[in-house]
Amino acid sequence: MIKNNLLALSFLLSIFIFAQEEVEEIPIEEQRNNKIKELLQTVEINKSIYIQEDQLRINEFLDLIDERQNMLSKAKTDLQNEKIRNERLEKEFEENEKLLAELEERLQIKIGVLGELFGVARQFAGELLSNSENAYTFTEFPQRGDKLREIGQIQVHNINELETLWLEYFNEIVASGEIKEFKSKIINSKGDAFEDNIIRYGLFSASYNSKYIKTLPELGGFELLQRQPERNVRKTLRRHQRADEYKVASIDPTRGFLLSLYLDKSSWFERIAQGKSVGFIIILIGIAGVVFSSYKIYLLNVNKKLLEDPNESNVINEMVESIREGSSYQSKENIIDELISNYSSKLDWGVSWIKFVAAVAPLLGLLGTVIGMIETFQAITLFGTGDPKQMAGGISQALVTTMLGLIVAAPLLGFYTYISDRVNTLVQVVEEKGSYLLSKE
Repeated sequence: MIKNNLLALSFLLSIFIFAQEEVEEIPIEEQRNNKIKELLQTVEINKSIYIQEDQLRINEFLDLIDERQNMLSKAKTDLQNEKIRNERLEKEFEENEKLLAELEERLQIKIGVLGELFGVARQFAGELLSNSENAYTFTEFPQRGDKLREIGQIQVHNINELETLWLEYFNEIVASGEIKEFKSKIINSKGDAFEDNIIRYGLFSASYNSKYIKTLPELGGFELLQRQPERNVRKTLRRHQRADEYKVASIDPTRGFLLSLYLDKSSWFERIAQGKSVGFIIILIGIAGVVFSSYKIYLLNVNKKLLEDPNESNVINEMVESIREGSSYQSKENIIDELISNYSSKLDWGVSWIKFVAAVAPLLGLLGTVIGMIETFQAITLFGTGDPKQMAGGISQALVTTMLGLIVAAPLLGFYTYISDRVNTLVQVVEEKGSYLLSKE
């Protein structure tokens, strides 16, 4: 097998060497001439192809030139026509201006003194329209806005339009003096819309379920105020709705402006939060002081009951036993004095801390006042005095902390006075009892 492979390989090598000798036998000049001929043939073929493509492009370009010439001619014709039309329109505009001026002059002559009447009608129509857009009666007169806008735009009114304006004002006057219940769309604080009966109090206020509502013309209904007035104010609405006779009801004479201010009114928690960290510290020590004072009062009550009960183990029983065990009057007196002193110290424990908290609360309030004024002056330095809102934060902190300090100090001072008086009373009772026991010896 290997011998056959070697024979085949030697045969292929001999063929390759023979072919190479045959190629080398072609002269170099002849090979060069053959290549030049091939190049010449390629150039001639490409030349014919490029000539045909160039001819096609030239024909297309000539066709486009004719088309552009036609378009240019048409554009020139259109431009000339537009110039003629422009001159004609300018002439008509001038003639119309002259005619309009003559007609206006003739109109003014014919109107005469009625021009003032029409002007007043337009003025009153505009005023009623501006008042009716956010009025509580906007759902009862849905066509009023369109009528008033039309009257406000007309130069010369006829008798029907003047009567319409008079009737709209008359309806407004009637609505201002009535309390009416009607059905309308209501939107609650969550954004849910539903229909229910509401009560309108003239042109001033409206309520739903004894809660005040405001107009929402863009949605065609009314919206419950997110923050309602005080409970005693809302009670008047409830009493008025339930009564069969005349009752007082609270309304907003500014037609919703005062009620809208309740949205910006701060709650008690928001006011306390304006005191920031100093305010919360005052509240914490105030709560701690009140809790400790209550606990101290409880202990004093327990000690009072012990003193009143002879069967319980208390300081008086200890005095009686000490007097029995004492050898002399002086020793008995010293033992009683020591017992009274220990009992007094026990009762006085913690009383001074109540006084300390009552004294430190106003000082913390003063600290918050100083911090708030510093923030106010910093706001003035940065923003000037043009915008009061920039200074409101610091002023609020200053006032709120002062208020909290006084609120905490006043009851704690009362607790301190009451507890001190109770302690002195109990100590006095023990001293009198000790004196009585010594006098019997």
